[in-house]
Amino acid sequence: MAVEAHQLHVFPSQLLTHREIINSAENQPSLYDMQTVCAPPDSIAAAVYNSPAPVITVVASDSGVTEPSRKRSRPVSFRGVDSSSHLQQQMLDIDGLILQHAEKVRAEVAERRKRFVRQIVAAMEEGASRQLKAMEEEITRLRELNRALEGRMKSLCVENQIWRDLAWSTEATATVLRTNLEQLLATQARAKAAAALTAGDAVSCCCGDNGDDGDEEGKTGARRGWGRACRSCREGEPSVLLLPCRHLCLCAACGPAVDACPICNCSKNATVNVNMS
Repeated sequence: MAVEAHQLHVFPSQLLTHREIINSAENQPSLYDMQTVCAPPDSIAAAVYNSPAPVITVVASDSGVTEPSRKRSRPVSFRGVDSSSHLQQQMLDIDGLILQHAEKVRAEVAERRKRFVRQIVAAMEEGASRQLKAMEEEITRLRELNRALEGRMKSLCVENQIWRDLAWSTEATATVLRTNLEQLLATQARAKAAAALTAGDAVSCCCGDNGDDGDEEGKTGARRGWGRACRSCREGEPSVLLLPCRHLCLCAACGPAVDACPICNCSKNATVNVNMS
């Protein structure tokens, strides 16, 4: 009578060693695609550690009641060297890709940084050029204003000098006129005194017609004592002062009609009426 031995799991899945896990992973070609050059490490680990553990069975003998054989079944063929080298190559490829990607990212970051720096430099240059242009325009405007102020100052200096010369000339003219008036007043006073003295002498010495003749002669002498008559009409009393020669030689009637001084023939610029009364 033969007794069938129950199938026993001698090595549970939680007690399997790493070597058996690798062997079971190699016997299942669906876990690894040999044509894939690079695979994520997480997927490799998940495929390896999630694979089902191999079931070890005990073959029953045809003899009588015997204990199940405890001899371990022959393990599946293991290619540890090739598998480890393949994993190492994949890890090297992954490291190479990571390094390549890191280098690419580093190059992109450097390029972006350079581009950003160029943009900042261009913006700073544009702002500086704008400020320099504004400063140059301000300097040009101030120079033009300075030139205008210098021209205005020169014109004011010239005008001031003209007014100063005119003031001096007016003051000199006033001084001359004052002197001439004083001389005329003195001459008039002397003439009146002489006329009064002559009239008294004539009255005391003569009478009748002779007295009248004496009065006429006294008046003529007084007029001569006055000095001069009008150089234009020879009749009126000179009362107009000619400028710029300052000759008192015309009467009030002849002053506006004469264009030149009858004494020095100097052209007349202006006249001053002198009140002789």
